[in-house]
Amino acid sequence: MVISFDAKQLEEKFTEAEESLLDSNNAKNLCYDNYDCTTFDDLNQDFLGEISQKSVVYCIWTGNEKKNLQPRYIGHVAGKYSRQRMRNHLAKKHKKTGAQLKNTMTSLANKEIVAVSYLVTEPHYMRKALEDWLIAKHCDRLTWNKAGKTK
Repeated sequence: MVISFDAKQLEEKFTEAEESLLDSNNAKNLCYDNYDCTTFDDLNQDFLGEISQKSVVYCIWTGNEKKNLQPRYIGHVAGKYSRQRMRNHLAKKHKKTGAQLKNTMTSLANKEIVAVSYLVTEPHYMRKALEDWLIAKHCDRLTWNKAGKTK
């Protein structure tokens, strides 16, 4: 049996999501004291509150200035883990996660801005499909993504 989805309708929605997520104007600059990742939690409570308990697809950006931010990584996370996942990428992580903390720390050491854009996904289970589509489409720009890239 074959089950077909309306690809045109899905791709229209995905394109709408892509335009928002990959618009650097929608990237929220994160605050770090003296480019120190350990200050993330104290200085970004508003951001963590915004994503708390929400299933999101997110993009991490870096650059020397707001006007030249570049998308580096796209990921997704279920609502109950959203705050912790952002901390794993941006402040501290457990050894077993595939989080991007090392890349974040390198960007901060280079005195770069670190920013995040995100979309809340409804229904929540569409976040993985959207993430896969975006990574496949933009793999050349997403230098931190390893999984999901087309060869």
